[in-house]
Amino acid sequence: MSDLSDSATGAAFGPSGNGYVTPASGLESPSLFAPSANGATDAATAYEVKFLLTEEQVREVIARVTGKLALDAYADPAMGNAYCTTSIYTDTPNFDVFYRTQGYNRDKFRVRRYGLNGPVFVERKSKNGDKVRKHRAPINANEVSDLAALSLTSEWAGEWFHSQLIQKQLKPVCRVAYERVAYLGTADGGTVRLTFDRNVRGVVATEWAIEQVGEGAPLLDRVVCEFKFRVAMPALFKGIVVDLGLTPTPVSKYRTFVRAAGLVPAIAEQASGVANG
Repeated sequence: MSDLSDSATGAAFGPSGNGYVTPASGLESPSLFAPSANGATDAATAYEVKFLLTEEQVREVIARVTGKLALDAYADPAMGNAYCTTSIYTDTPNFDVFYRTQGYNRDKFRVRRYGLNGPVFVERKSKNGDKVRKHRAPINANEVSDLAALSLTSEWAGEWFHSQLIQKQLKPVCRVAYERVAYLGTADGGTVRLTFDRNVRGVVATEWAIEQVGEGAPLLDRVVCEFKFRVAMPALFKGIVVDLGLTPTPVSKYRTFVRAAGLVPAIAEQASGVANG
């Protein structure tokens, strides 16, 4: 099950008559890429551009996409069309991912759950500037603890993820949660996704358990907004950026939590020149 496929809900959308297409069955996030049968991936890439917005700016952006993009399959009307997203982030004992040490400077390996009781995925996110690629596989929630094992069967969907954990000496560092409102559709002939993340919070977590993160002080005082697309930013997004005067802002939920929790020495971080992206 994909977190962006509306086939799970039986929803089907088509041309809206205004040059945009709202989600049709099987439509997925532009940043998701599946390997081919031989394990290779194509040369295509996607882009994620982040902004930190006020609630007033969020309302203006939503007004611009209403009728052009549709809420994704996990939207919960009881939560204002949001849903809870919870992730287990991993790093080495020396925080090589955080510091972007050579060999760890582009990839994040995480376990993510969509909704309080929704599907769980193991995921690798590779990023180079605004360019991003994600590869993931669904697993059962009760299989998350299996990631602590020294070896797993090659037939398991998450074995490739587990192999990378062993090879790179990655272990759980924290769980980060937030409420997300997401829109999906097509613009300028390509799939686009728009997300708004609020109430970003986290807890230190060293166990393989995808448990909920309780209430706590938000790590950010604004809403994290992401424009996701392939090849080139569509006119829909360009118009929003220009008309509202938005400025891209690199922000990493993982790095924000690590700093807030004091998991790395401030002096060491300054020496490494780590940015929040």
